[in-house]
Amino acid sequence: MEPLLELVSAWQEYSQRTNLASVGDFCTYYLSTKKSSVQIDKRIDLNLAKQLGKTNSLLKLYFRRALMQISDVELEWYYFLDAIALAGEIRKNDIVSFHLLSEPTTGIDILNRMLKAGLISERVDPDDKRARLITLTSKGKDYLSKLNSLFNEISKHIFSLIDIDTKSAMVSAFTKLVAEYSNAIRDDKSKAIETMENTLTRFTRKVKI
Repeated sequence: MEPLLELVSAWQEYSQRTNLASVGDFCTYYLSTKKSSVQIDKRIDLNLAKQLGKTNSLLKLYFRRALMQISDVELEWYYFLDAIALAGEIRKNDIVSFHLLSEPTTGIDILNRMLKAGLISERVDPDDKRARLITLTSKGKDYLSKLNSLFNEISKHIFSLIDIDTKSAMVSAFTKLVAEYSNAIRDDKSKAIETMENTLTRFTRKVKI
């Protein structure tokens, strides 16, 4: 059956057995029936993870190549700059562990190089003299703004094949996902890591390699 005829037929059937049927209600109903008829991919989560990994690798390749053409800025600096900007001011150790970007010592080394480059500044935490609070300098804010513009153009190019509604839904879904896990780590890092290890242990017991 032609798609248009199928849609008209579905509407006629729906309107005949539904009082005061609205277009909005019909669309919701029609999409729900279509979803239920689709065969579930048992490895959809793994396939999603693999495609995300491949996409992330592609993005990093483009980002790194772009940075090689314009400056000596490391790609990792961008992620730290963005995270610090969102926080406003944050402890040096927290920005590394909270975003899980690297091993703590590696993350601290990256921040120290950013400090030397004048992109961030640090001060003693008044609540804990052993800790350091970091924030962006004017130079750091300027770098972040320019990198955001550059990477936005690259991202628009890569994701141009995906429609805006799908992209909006993806951003919403992954923002929620990242927030869920990030909040757990921020609220109780030790418990979050223990939960992660227990989950991984349970999974690895199921699979013998």
